[in-house]
Formats: sequence, C-alpha cells, structure tokens
Amino acid sequence: MQQTALVPYAHLPQAHHDRHVLTSTVDICGAAHWLLAERAPQPGGDVLPFDALVVSVDLGGNVELTELSAVRAGWPHLDRLPDGGFVVAASRVRRYEDTHQVQVFDALGRETSSFAVGDAIEHLLVDVAGQIWVGHFDENPIGIHRWSSTGRHNGRQAPPGSPVSSTAMP
Repeated sequence: MQQTALVPYAHLPQAHHDRHVLTSTVDICGAAHWLLAERAPQPGGDVLPFDALVVSVDLGGNVELTELSAVRAGWPHLDRLPDGGFVVAASRVRRYEDTHQVQVFDALGRETSSFAVGDAIEHLLVDVAGQIWVGHFDENPIGIHRWSSTGRHNGRQAPPGSPVSSTAMP
C-alpha cells in the first residue's frame, strides 16, 4: 500500500508546529488527525507512557483538540472511532513490554480499553460501525483481522488471491 502525505490535502495548524508529529491519518469521514508529542521517539529506546495531543481538522476547517493520557506506542498508528474517541496502536510488540499494544481512548482522551492484536501491524482502519481492522506486515501473512473497540476478535479475511477461503478461517 502506498502511503500519501497529508500536506497536499490538509495542514497541521500553525499553533502546533512546535510538537513532533508521531503519525497522521484521514478518517472515514474525511477529517485529518495528527498525533503529536513533545519529543520524537528514540530508535531502540524504551517507550515510557507519555501524554499526547490529537489535532483534528474536519472538512470545514474546524479544529478540535483531544489530549490523550499515558500513550504507550512509540511508532503508532491512529484512527478515530465514530463516537469521537481514538485508537492508537504500536506497530511492534517487544517481549519485555506490555503486549496490549492497542489502546482505545474515549472522546475525552481517557483510555477505556487495551488489547493485543499480534505483532507487526502495518495498517489500522476504523470503519463506520466502529470495527477496528488491522493488517500485518508480510511476515505475518494471516490476513486482515477485525476487532471490536473492547478487544473482541470479530474474524479475519484472507488476503486477495489467497487460496484459503475466508469461510474456512475461524
């Protein structure tokens, strides 16, 4: 999948240029979101829980700020839930760290749940029903998994062209 920078489509408001952009995304409704931290993560360093700020800009240019407490993902993925909350997921899980690499935050920025979805997350998407879809690096070729925002595994889909039928997959 090709990654596209948000710059031609949306701009981070100038007031937040003093923070480090950890990741950005455009949600299913077309709003742009940036996950910001005070400092850049250090490669190979331990990720201590930190507070982060999500800056959201909707299609009309309205800006919304959501402060997230105790984020644990050093190299995160981000998406917005239909209820205004956010999902933050760490790409990798290290053996000595908390294996619950997905954190779900409510609209006020409080963590409401966390759970594991497996190592090597490459893609994360929240659909209109609030289901969290996770795709993994090619080293984990099982397919695309679907989760509820409380961590219930709701199935998986075989990759396109796979000889494995999705009906045969648990």
